[in-house]
Amino acid sequence: AEDEPMPSNRKPTKSRWVYTVKYNKDGTVDRFKARFVVCGYSQVQGVDYDRAFSATLRGTSFRTLLAIASEHGLSLEQMDVTNAFTQADIDGVEIFVDPPPGYATYDSSGKPKPIKLKKALYGTKQASRLWQQELRRFLVDKQGFIQSVSEPCLYSKESANGHRIIVAVYVDDIIVAYANQFDFESFKKDFMRKFRSKHLGPLEWFLGVAIEKKANGY
Repeated sequence: AEDEPMPSNRKPTKSRWVYTVKYNKDGTVDRFKARFVVCGYSQVQGVDYDRAFSATLRGTSFRTLLAIASEHGLSLEQMDVTNAFTQADIDGVEIFVDPPPGYATYDSSGKPKPIKLKKALYGTKQASRLWQQELRRFLVDKQGFIQSVSEPCLYSKESANGHRIIVAVYVDDIIVAYANQFDFESFKKDFMRKFRSKHLGPLEWFLGVAIEKKANGY
């Protein structure tokens, strides 16, 4: 965000702090999170945003990926994108929001100065769509993946050595299915260079489902 005068005909979008607890699959606390978000309900269509639709990976697609990995002996790794929505640029519209409580600056009349967003922020109507577009540009335009027609959150390509690599996306959770370790390490290096992210290791927990790898598959 940046401090920029707001036009007189605009109203700032409301904002707030959101506090959540993230748990591990065994029920223990992983971490406590505090996130500054925009109250999207106060955005005005045609002014603060245009289109807001974005897709998410379907449960049937996830189960199909597990079946494919089992059938073809693919390994599954999980990656997590840190604050994914904030890694996508705003798409041409100007969004002014109330400053974070506790971090406000004030004008000469003593009123908090609205701030203008440079990046998408959690809570904005278009944030998920912008992040999905940013990720697609990287996977398709830079990495040469092909996006599935029937499942827009599924991407695949054949590497130079003839091995298949598949990427499944659920917002900021990324699953990578691969046959060749070199292909995965190469993809991971490029992905983490482009996006702030973490490699969580072999897939063990996804969408509330525990995944266990056995000798004959998942």
